[in-house]
Amino acid sequence: MLKRAALVSVSDRSGLEPLCRALLSSGYQILATTGTAKILNSAGIETVSIEAYTGQNEILDGRVKTLHPKIHAGLLADRANPQHMSELESGNIMPIDIAVVNLYPFSASLSSEKAASPRKMVEMIDIGGPTMIRAAAKNFSGVLPLIDPADYEEIVGYLSQSAEREPLSSVPIGVRQRLSVKVFAALAQYNLEIARYFSQADAAEDKFQSSGTAGESLIDGVVLRRAQPLRYGENPHQKGGYYTSVSSTGPHWRQLQGKELSYNNFLDFDAAFRLIRAFSQSDPTAVILKHLNPCGAATADVLEEALRRAKLGDPRSHFGGVLAFNREVQGNVAEAIAEDFAEIVVAPAFASDARNILARKKNLRVIETDLSFKEELEVRSIQGGLLIQQSDSTISPVRSGRVVSKRHPSDAELNDLQFAWIVCASVKSNAITIAKGGMLLASGAGQMSRIDSVEVALHKCKVHHHDLAGAVAASDAFFPFPDCIEELARAGVSCVVAPHGAKRDSEVVAAADRLGIALIFTDDRHFKH
Repeated sequence: MLKRAALVSVSDRSGLEPLCRALLSSGYQILATTGTAKILNSAGIETVSIEAYTGQNEILDGRVKTLHPKIHAGLLADRANPQHMSELESGNIMPIDIAVVNLYPFSASLSSEKAASPRKMVEMIDIGGPTMIRAAAKNFSGVLPLIDPADYEEIVGYLSQSAEREPLSSVPIGVRQRLSVKVFAALAQYNLEIARYFSQADAAEDKFQSSGTAGESLIDGVVLRRAQPLRYGENPHQKGGYYTSVSSTGPHWRQLQGKELSYNNFLDFDAAFRLIRAFSQSDPTAVILKHLNPCGAATADVLEEALRRAKLGDPRSHFGGVLAFNREVQGNVAEAIAEDFAEIVVAPAFASDARNILARKKNLRVIETDLSFKEELEVRSIQGGLLIQQSDSTISPVRSGRVVSKRHPSDAELNDLQFAWIVCASVKSNAITIAKGGMLLASGAGQMSRIDSVEVALHKCKVHHHDLAGAVAASDAFFPFPDCIEELARAGVSCVVAPHGAKRDSEVVAAADRLGIALIFTDDRHFKH
């Protein structure tokens, strides 16, 4: 009977020793490439080199080492086909029952100095590795493709259960198929990253100078895996799922309690995360969102006071909202959260007493998240294609803007303007935010005309009896007419920040001067469609 082999060739050595010891104990002979063999041999794990087994030395500086009929016949032979097995025996070729392989780290090299040189990056393109795991994945009914150290422990468990003559016989076909799918998905992502890189490289000049601008690559995209099924999508008649990249190292968040996130919950959580991340370096801050728009936001000396003030901004809208904080939530804040109904609470951390208090609200979704996480690109689907852009994660300091009015803002007004300007970037266009004393008084969101958004925000201030004397306002884009400035000033707003660029900018500035308010123009705008 032919001796069975396990082929091991890895760049990621994590978890490798326990797996290889289990393979040896199960009677496998380990075939290893030179670098992997050195690591295993130094740990006292016996291996047979690929060169010794095939009789072919590595050539072309290692570009050819596993591309040999004895390797690929061992991987591709159909174990249920007597003719295939007879050919292996007559050729003295071992059946390779498991391929433990991960690829040259092309993706990791994109953030190294090698990335500046297409010539160096060419050497990070794996040929033998993809060929081997593709063969193993094709033949998954008889061969186990193993490319992820996270799967090693499961396979070691099956090895301990299997019969001596068939060491991997206890691995269910469903597990084999899942590991095969993982291979093809990983290869698709690997090839996509190579294509993306070289579509932006100047091979003739050996240069790669990406500015990171979305859309500059001729090839782009991502291979996704379903990380979580959803009961339905935006509405009950729509199917939906939560997907992440197959190359993702894991989510930047962790749900600590509560019902599973729905499609709409994911959107709400993401909107809250983006807004509170913008305040990650600010004083204690609490924000409240409804339907992806901020209805409450405030800073204070302590988080509990920030939450109290955030609720005061729009006392009737915060019910059933999404709450987010830029500091660890302590017990006193958790008690304040529990006073009202909320859907989701987001924070960088939750103290143990806070978790105990929030646990009383069994359906409340509590999410711990890393506020330093940033996605470089955003992708949205449209009919027949995708739109890709850089994330709008940089909001300019208001103090770097240009004061265009005769009156200059005070330091207190500038602080409030910065607060309103940050919140405004998270409000659906057309967007207007009104703030005072580090507290959002109202926002006008998603109106078809900018003056409509101003009127909505002012109406909400009136309903909730906010004193607008000395308040400030921010607009996500320029004012097409002076009417917005006039309405804000009439209500008591003393200072406004907005992007420049309207044909009637001079009329807007003249209105500000006539009404005695301070006006700052910025170079950046923050449409949010």
